[in-house]
Amino acid sequence: MRLDRWLTRQPQLNRRLALQVLAAGQVQVNGLTVRDPLHEVGPFDTLALSHTDSPPGTCLQVARRPRHVLLNKPAGIVTACHDAEHPTVIDVLRISLEMRGEDDGWLQEIHHVGRLDRATTGALLLTNDGDVSARISDAGLEGPAKIYRMGLESPLSVAERASAVACVAEGVLLEHDPRPTLPATLVFLAADEVRLTLHEGRHHHVKRLWRTLGNRVVWLHRESVAGLSLEGLAIGEWRELTAEECCRLGAAHIMG
Repeated sequence: MRLDRWLTRQPQLNRRLALQVLAAGQVQVNGLTVRDPLHEVGPFDTLALSHTDSPPGTCLQVARRPRHVLLNKPAGIVTACHDAEHPTVIDVLRISLEMRGEDDGWLQEIHHVGRLDRATTGALLLTNDGDVSARISDAGLEGPAKIYRMGLESPLSVAERASAVACVAEGVLLEHDPRPTLPATLVFLAADEVRLTLHEGRHHHVKRLWRTLGNRVVWLHRESVAGLSLEGLAIGEWRELTAEECCRLGAAHIMG
């Protein structure tokens, strides 16, 4: 949000006063004086208003700590923040934090980016940064890839594999969907095991794709999402993103 708009939403300021304190250099963002009314601010910024008679100033907002978590989701877990019947991905994180003796209060701030079916395992990103989740979810062909490995019910012949690779590379019309899928990459690891790289996500995308191609997925694992690797993470384990990964995704992160 623009800084001038953010300031006018504060109870002690109106638009005239907001522009006055900006021009006077009395607004600090993350400890630095900012005079530009178009400067963008968000929940991960600390904002303060200084006064000549009060050097420390008045804190208007304390920055929220950015949280970006990569989880290797187990099977049987629902991709949701709350569920009355099944354990959720938030429950997995909460149990892990309790075992470590760490605070779990921040879990109420985060949400999952996209979703995996209950039976599907693998890479799932959770964050408290809505801009990041929107950027990844809305990304098209040039966006961050999702890489899946899966087993098929019926092994394919060499000719059938070549046909499937060509169809997926061109785009496939899924049932009840008028738009063809974006071009994707299919690599056969065996006659009944494949790796699929997608740049979009539709409802039950992988399963519907193979149903259209005359086969059925019997197990599904997401190896990577948005370029984030599960290397070193066993099923059910998670980690926070590194500063480098945050920068690559355009995500707010703790400066260190």
